[in-house]
Amino acid sequence: MSTTVFINAMELTDFAYKNLPTGTTAFDAALDIAAGLPDSDKIVILAGEDFTLNGPFKIVNPAGQDMKDLIKAFKEEAGNSENIFYFYGDTPLLNYSITEKMYKNHLQYFASYTFADGYPYGMAPEILKTTVLDQLGALAEKNKISITRKSIFELIQKDINSFDIETEISPIDQRMLRVSLSADTKRNFNQLCRIMKQLDEDEGKGENSIIEILENKQHLLRTEPSFINVQITGGCPQACSYCPYPEIGGDIVNRTDEMTMKQWQMILLKVKAFSDDAVFSISMWGEPSGHSNMPGIVRELLKIEKFSLIIETSGIGWDLEVLKEISEIADGRIDWVLSMDAENPLSYKKLRGEGWDEANRTALYLHELFSDKLYIQSVRMKDQEEDLEKFYRGWKDRGFNVIIQKHDHFCGILPDRRVTNLSPVKRFPCWHLKRDLNILLDGTVPMCREDIKNKYIMGNIFNDELDLIWKNGESAYLDHLDGNYPELCRECDEYYTYNF
Repeated sequence: MSTTVFINAMELTDFAYKNLPTGTTAFDAALDIAAGLPDSDKIVILAGEDFTLNGPFKIVNPAGQDMKDLIKAFKEEAGNSENIFYFYGDTPLLNYSITEKMYKNHLQYFASYTFADGYPYGMAPEILKTTVLDQLGALAEKNKISITRKSIFELIQKDINSFDIETEISPIDQRMLRVSLSADTKRNFNQLCRIMKQLDEDEGKGENSIIEILENKQHLLRTEPSFINVQITGGCPQACSYCPYPEIGGDIVNRTDEMTMKQWQMILLKVKAFSDDAVFSISMWGEPSGHSNMPGIVRELLKIEKFSLIIETSGIGWDLEVLKEISEIADGRIDWVLSMDAENPLSYKKLRGEGWDEANRTALYLHELFSDKLYIQSVRMKDQEEDLEKFYRGWKDRGFNVIIQKHDHFCGILPDRRVTNLSPVKRFPCWHLKRDLNILLDGTVPMCREDIKNKYIMGNIFNDELDLIWKNGESAYLDHLDGNYPELCRECDEYYTYNF
């Protein structure tokens, strides 16, 4: 019995080569892990053309970034090996005990594919039987799938009943923690360092050591924000019936105030220095179309390679030439969410006001420009529940992506129009306190978007250092971990929703 180990190093970031608390890098740790895997007789590093490394490894440059290229590399390099181990080169905490159990079951039950489920990403490799590579290659030819950390399973899902799959189940399901034990971003690298230091303090070595740390010491998981929610305009062309902004924003229909380019650039640079990568939304309040220099807003953000953008809009007030200009510089890093809410003009007017025809025209044009990067959205509420299926099917049948969003009553400040309560049976710490940063037009950073009365202020992005602002939100997160909730949070129904 022999195995070939494939380490994906094609798009590793600089963080994979930074020293961890152990004194080694994530990539060096991955190489050591590869050498110790069961029945390993060959190690192949999948990397770019300029990658060099001395040692008992073969370096291979796949022809492209599509799954058919990865499967082809597997077939060409696996030789006479009966099985393949596959993992990324920035995952230094792969666990031998879990891997050995997976491999044993893989052989015993003649599995085509074996993976770990319920564990945080980075604790176990994927295992493939080489006899299924031709089958996978054929699937990859039919289905264009880019190489990602999830792409092998995504490919198998295309014809899942044709494969014998074995799963190693975690003793505690930690998928909801969304932890990635990888050195691919600053956020994940710092999280790795915290976990590894805790492992050292606990003298943890067993397969459950990391699981216990993640379960019992979740304060380690709040590192840097990943979702930056910014208000760039004060005005909005509609006073929607389910939105609190008309109450807190004054005469929003006639407001023309906006964030200056200098202020926007300051935010971008501060986030880059602190978080390194981030997904930005520019629709915290107000309508982005009202900004006098939307192409400039987009262009400045896209100058930073690791930033991407979500624009949530009513579809009203857009100059079509501006939309075309944005599409020409988008670089695949812009997603659009257009809020329609209703499937007919009368319902639309009741919920949102005037603008049905213009919003529809904008939706069609955005679909032409951005295709699968556009999502048509409706908020699910009691008074329009019976029209929701028509809304969904109507847009789906025309080839649009559709989002059905739960109603937000903003901690009880608005009337509760939820159709059903989706809250988990057991409450857990708020995702938004852990991952989001919200910035108002004047630079004020409230604790969260639900804090519409600005009772819990963390600082001001224009006046304060971002690390101090972020630290000011830590106490609320720690309170959540202890089961103590500030007054605002007690009635909140958004803590379990997730952005990025």
